[in-house]
Amino acid sequence: MTQYVNSVLQAEIAWLSLTEFTEVSGLDAAQVRELVDMGILSPGCSGSGDWSFNPQTMVLARRLRRLQQDLDLDLDLQALALGYRLLERIAELEAQLCRARAAVMPAKDA
Repeated sequence: MTQYVNSVLQAEIAWLSLTEFTEVSGLDAAQVRELVDMGILSPGCSGSGDWSFNPQTMVLARRLRRLQQDLDLDLDLQALALGYRLLERIAELEAQLCRARAAVMPAKDA
């Protein structure tokens, strides 16, 4: 039942066209194309063959843009994408470390 509800909800999530995506993300179309070419952003295709972007992709694009603006970085997109990937990998490793520590530590008696 839960899987069905999740499928229905995902189907109802609004996908954005490339034009809408650039307006909301703060990236221009050339930057979006470059990030897609690098494999950072993953667009879907609409019935007409045009790209469309889901909300998760929008979150990622906005994070990249915010990272660039907040740190006042004058980096090309490849360097920015690499930095973001490294930050994501660090977060994954920290989560794995926390899980490993929790598995090793004996449960405390209440």
